[in-house]
Amino acid sequence: MNLAEVRRRILERADWQPDQSQAFIDRTNRFINLAYQDISDDAPFLLEDDVQIVTQPDFVSTAGSATDVLRVNASRSKILERNHDTATSGLTAFDTSGFWDGRMIEVTDSSGQIHRRRIREVWRDSLGGTNVADRISIDSPWPNLTDTGMSFRIFTPEYYLPPDAVEIKSARVWSDPNHLLAVGSQQDMERYQLIDYRGRVLGLPEVIFKGHHFQIDAPTKIPQVEVLEQHSLWAGPDPAGAFEYCFTYVWGKRDADFLEAGGVIEPLWESAPSPISDKIATTNNGQPIRITTPHIDHVAGFVGGSVEQHRSGFRKRIYARRSTIASDMRAGIEYQVEAPQIFFLLAEVDGHTLTYDHDGATLLDYYTRLKDVHGYQAVRLYPMPDQRYEIDMRVQFRPNPLVHNHDTPRIHEDAISALVHKSLSYFYEHDGNPEMAGFSEQRYRDNLATLTKRYGQISNYDLRRRPARVRKAARGVRRSRRVTYTGVT
Repeated sequence: MNLAEVRRRILERADWQPDQSQAFIDRTNRFINLAYQDISDDAPFLLEDDVQIVTQPDFVSTAGSATDVLRVNASRSKILERNHDTATSGLTAFDTSGFWDGRMIEVTDSSGQIHRRRIREVWRDSLGGTNVADRISIDSPWPNLTDTGMSFRIFTPEYYLPPDAVEIKSARVWSDPNHLLAVGSQQDMERYQLIDYRGRVLGLPEVIFKGHHFQIDAPTKIPQVEVLEQHSLWAGPDPAGAFEYCFTYVWGKRDADFLEAGGVIEPLWESAPSPISDKIATTNNGQPIRITTPHIDHVAGFVGGSVEQHRSGFRKRIYARRSTIASDMRAGIEYQVEAPQIFFLLAEVDGHTLTYDHDGATLLDYYTRLKDVHGYQAVRLYPMPDQRYEIDMRVQFRPNPLVHNHDTPRIHEDAISALVHKSLSYFYEHDGNPEMAGFSEQRYRDNLATLTKRYGQISNYDLRRRPARVRKAARGVRRSRRVTYTGVT
């Protein structure tokens, strides 16, 4: 049962007959989505899923090495670098593919003081011949421009759950040896000094406990859109039409196994979206649409002709929402695609890229919708992982809002009644009818009780003995006790 059908059942129950304006439909949809969120809290067993996190081992400089050390860049206090000759040093290369972006680094200066920073981006610059500089941009400036010969440790103190994860039900190390993780109290882990300290305890994780919350500020600028003039035609194969656009900021990358349907690796963090652009249309025989977004590297202070230019670590994700499909055809090809008015991922670009031309050559990623992001909750592990481990978690998730009329709630069909009655309670409350609001709320509670019995857990069966009836047996027949299975609910 989709959004439109749920809304129809609500209005039938409320005996609502007047013409329905778009404002009225939007308000009713908001009531439905509020009720949908309430169900996720009151009946979490209806909204559970499996998610995975992948651990990252520490990367530690070689003790006593004269080349496997960092120095602060002589002109830029936000850059740490390791200069060496690749032909003779034999050093392990830094990971420049984005998987280290967002990790933490501990650097020990010549006086023995340890400085902690968050990594923004990692890259390699050539210094001529086989000499290179492995460079790391950091989130806050170094206190001077002179420190050299510093040992370091790159580590991941905590791991972030998907933004729609609400509560962890269980966690298990999937990699060998497979085992269930114990849940630790954050207060106890801190009291007994079981928080990571300079990589003191490394090994197979045994305990999981709560970490911090992290959020990237959302962009505030509306993306500018225009149909290009004197430009090549719409390329396809995705047909032209009318679109709206928004964008987000992203930072870091999850493990390489977390590829999205369009082949882009899922980011470690993503912001809430920007305001939505004006609606703009073009035809299959017309020109592409240009989307202009801000220069986030400039905002973050990574600009100019310096070595740190464009090294903020930020990228941008552009999302598009189609509302119509161009009716004209090219070369006799009729386009048959959906126009669900939902924001899907269009492209991911660098933070300093100002414009992107939407010409249909890249299909909208149907499986990657714009997320409702309010930040990311982290979990910590003890001991700190000494290698790559995959950890499976069963979590309660927060459902995505129902947007299109044909969006279907991710709950069992017989839970729709609970959704209808909870929505009705909001509807009547808004309409100034507290008696009917209370009646609908009670019906909702009754529905929840039934759902809890039915889906709260799977019924199990115990082997139980029932005393046999004493009866006279025929000659040659043995008395026996009958063994029966009794269902336990």
